[in-house]
Amino acid sequence: MKKIVLLFSSILMALSLFAAEPTLKYGPWIQKVTDTGFSVLFKTSVDVMAWVEVAPDDGTAFEASVRQPFYQTVAGRRYCGKMHCIDVTGLQPGTTYRYRIYRQKLEDASHNNSVHYGPAKVQWVGKEKTFRMKTFDTAAKSCKFAMVCDIHQRSDLYKSLLSGVKPADYDFLLLNGDIVNASVNIDTSIKYTFQPIINLTANMPVVFVRGNHEGRGMDWKLTPEVFPTTNGQFYYTFREGPVAFLVLDAGEDKPDADVEYSGHAMYDQYRAQELVWLKNAVKDPSFVQAPYKVCLIHIPTINDKGSWYAQKWANENFVPVLNEAGVQLMLSGHHHCYFVREKGACGNDFPIVVNDDEERMDVVIAEGKGIDIRVFNTKGEQVRSLKY
Repeated sequence: MKKIVLLFSSILMALSLFAAEPTLKYGPWIQKVTDTGFSVLFKTSVDVMAWVEVAPDDGTAFEASVRQPFYQTVAGRRYCGKMHCIDVTGLQPGTTYRYRIYRQKLEDASHNNSVHYGPAKVQWVGKEKTFRMKTFDTAAKSCKFAMVCDIHQRSDLYKSLLSGVKPADYDFLLLNGDIVNASVNIDTSIKYTFQPIINLTANMPVVFVRGNHEGRGMDWKLTPEVFPTTNGQFYYTFREGPVAFLVLDAGEDKPDADVEYSGHAMYDQYRAQELVWLKNAVKDPSFVQAPYKVCLIHIPTINDKGSWYAQKWANENFVPVLNEAGVQLMLSGHHHCYFVREKGACGNDFPIVVNDDEERMDVVIAEGKGIDIRVFNTKGEQVRSLKY
């Protein structure tokens, strides 16, 4: 009887694999951009072996020549599954490329030495099958990016704030934390972070700064799969044009012992490890030699009378290192309102600009021209500006 049940289960599984036509459930979105490469992420509805092909954006047909396939591999084997992260390498700085996603559906994996896949197909996203991506360029004289924060799963607001953003006009999109309420289900996190603005995230780099809410929910531990970084941490550095960026993570906003964390929080230890990393990161030649140095952190390093634990800790520990390193600007969110702490307000040698949760910041930093910040509302109207 047991053998019959197992046989019946195997037949049902095989029929299920055969019947389900793969679709892109979520994505694609772009992470880990450098001068010479980027990563394409997406999630498929069923298990597939996928790859990415890249062509110059030179007006020629994508099919004009053989394009190198880039696969996701694990310990020497091509990956087959639903969650995909494919690294594209060997590119030129500051260059726009076209890319396509291909896939083969897993048809039969019942025999270890004879795995069968369906035919190779281009994976369409709506009406699109070809996307564009521009690599970073350390030698560029300027850098422009758009920033939003504290969206908290409000998709209509999200789309409104970014309706005026065109990938060709920006170097990257900065998500400065709390785009979701909690990572209760990682699919929900992907859905609310990328799907509302997939026309942007499929065609421009996304720089992610973890907010305290992305550390909540039972699937919080899967968040690194959605937002991979060059060093595998939520604190990291990158360089675009004349700007060296420090991405920091203040963790949760209350003490570890707070009842809201159910005994799970160990952010004091985490921040202490991050501080050790920070002291070394600011000595890297790429950071030291950059004309501009900008810190990105969801919870700002302010220390007012009403400041909560993480802010006070970050102010007391991060700020002295940032001062010594010559940071010229900090961009944050968390408070759901716009305000600025100018130099010296809380021991900081740089302005701290906190964005409103219902406004978008456009930042342009150019050699010899300084830092230009313009803030827009949901109607695309400029409501304020700053110059440093």
